[in-house]
Amino acid sequence: MPVRAVIVDDHPVAREGLRAVLTAAGVEVVGEEADGRAAPRLIRQLLPEVAVVDVALPSLSGIELCRRIRRRLPQVNVVLISMFDDPAWRAEAASAGAAAYLLKGDAPKAIVDAVLRAARGETLLAAPGEAAGVPLTPREREVVQLIAEGRKLSEIARLLSRSPATVRAHKASAMRKLSVHSTAELVRAALELGLVRVPEVPSG
Repeated sequence: MPVRAVIVDDHPVAREGLRAVLTAAGVEVVGEEADGRAAPRLIRQLLPEVAVVDVALPSLSGIELCRRIRRRLPQVNVVLISMFDDPAWRAEAASAGAAAYLLKGDAPKAIVDAVLRAARGETLLAAPGEAAGVPLTPREREVVQLIAEGRKLSEIARLLSRSPATVRAHKASAMRKLSVHSTAELVRAALELGLVRVPEVPSG
């Protein structure tokens, strides 16, 4: 089955160009949205593998939209596209959970490659914590983030379309890599390393 994508960009010409590039590569563009605040509803309805999001949306920044998508729909991967090659924005994009941060002037092949890799759960960005030498995979980071939000493993399995056994394996691998022995220690260590962003550490 082809990769399914949603495009979020307030410029019609930009949406048309992205749609043409992705469609030519066999990606199915199942929806488009110009308003960042309306995008989560569309994405929730369509559940694409990838959301291609403009960073400079007028109503809600693309980075904040990415953060909301990754928090509420972690099975949807996000590719951010910007006019500016700003290191600070790249860092924010990584912190928000984006799979890639591309420039609108990048070659079509680079955009297609990023979307296809994002659909496979890969990331082209240095994720928070990697600078500290923490080798968690993108999926392990997703599982730890959801655990930090207080979600049960069965719910995480449903959200990520994985079996409970697979989710338990990701959790165990993350605990082993972070040298912790309980869920509370896992969340605390992930918070300290910047791997997750939650207001409080769940107890238990």
